[in-house]
Amino acid sequence: MLYRVTLYVLGICCLDSLSSIKKEVEGLVGVISFKGYSPKGKIVIEFKPNSLSTSDIVSKVEDQGFAVIKKVQREFFQEIYN
Repeated sequence: MLYRVTLYVLGICCLDSLSSIKKEVEGLVGVISFKGYSPKGKIVIEFKPNSLSTSDIVSKVEDQGFAVIKKVQREFFQEIYN
């Protein structure tokens, strides 16, 4: 099972700020994917909930000097075929 959280972040003005957040968040254990949209300040992260929590991700973003103004979390199943 994976979770997908969508964060709306205040202060993302350019690709450099988005890259900074991406580097830090992708370094967290349990993060599967990261997609960011710079003009909107929208970040979508898929992660394993048994390794990481949404609050861990929000803390990592806010530690970079950005403010998370809204978060939407969804749980979903992803099948993996070998």
